[in-house]
Amino acid sequence: MRAAIIFVLAACVAGCLPPVNAETVELAWQRCNGNGAAAYRVSQCTAVIDFDGATDERRTAAFVARASVRTADGQYNRALADLGRALRIDANNAEVYLQRGIIHQARGAFDFAVRDFDQALALAPGLQQALDHRAEVVQQRASAYVEQIQQLDRYLQETPGDADLLNSRCWLRTINNDDLDLALSDCNASLMSVPNDANVLDSRGLLHLKRGELEASLADYEAALRIEPERGHFMYGRGLARIALGMHAEGDADLARAEELEPGIARQYQEYNILPPKPAPQPIEAAD
Repeated sequence: MRAAIIFVLAACVAGCLPPVNAETVELAWQRCNGNGAAAYRVSQCTAVIDFDGATDERRTAAFVARASVRTADGQYNRALADLGRALRIDANNAEVYLQRGIIHQARGAFDFAVRDFDQALALAPGLQQALDHRAEVVQQRASAYVEQIQQLDRYLQETPGDADLLNSRCWLRTINNDDLDLALSDCNASLMSVPNDANVLDSRGLLHLKRGELEASLADYEAALRIEPERGHFMYGRGLARIALGMHAEGDADLARAEELEPGIARQYQEYNILPPKPAPQPIEAAD
């Protein structure tokens, strides 16, 4: 019975409040930024967002405020959606990038967090919150990486030569750009134990790509795709290697197909600090 009452009250907060007007919108804005219950604050922010007379600046701020409430409530996906809508209104708002960086930090997506804090600082140099959070997340990222490597080291002491563990350590070092020579040794050792493992070939393909060994990278991705032809992760890597080798049409086709096979794969590669090369500028033809 108590649960049913709470549900009804929550629904009423979301849907029973009358829409704001020019006389009440400022009060709704104050409540949006107040200290009330999360559901009530969200409803007030929503009322400001939906008010026809809201300026772009106020609507953007209301999205940010609603995202902040949802972040504190652990509703990260909904908060990210709010910030995405805010950026569609104002793509140069440092506060939006700051808040999105805080969400990425809370989720452990440290690379994305650093990018957002950097963007906030580019738009608002000296923004103290961005400086503080950036320093904090860089330390968190480094600590998490060290802990993961140490854990893999312990596991490998217990089961020396385990192919999966060697591949995991190779992959972790590769995506963190740390001691790529040791990473290559791990990948090679894994393949000696289990030849033709597509996942290890994928790891080594990315490793070669990061080392600038483009032909070797392409060869590993080709080998991985011969084993598992429909893996978008492998195909995206091959696309990057092809583009880096100047095979732009083939590489672009791989990237497009990879996204079809594994939607979101491009974003996943961004987490490895790998972006598709920008196309070379076309020469300007001289006027006749």
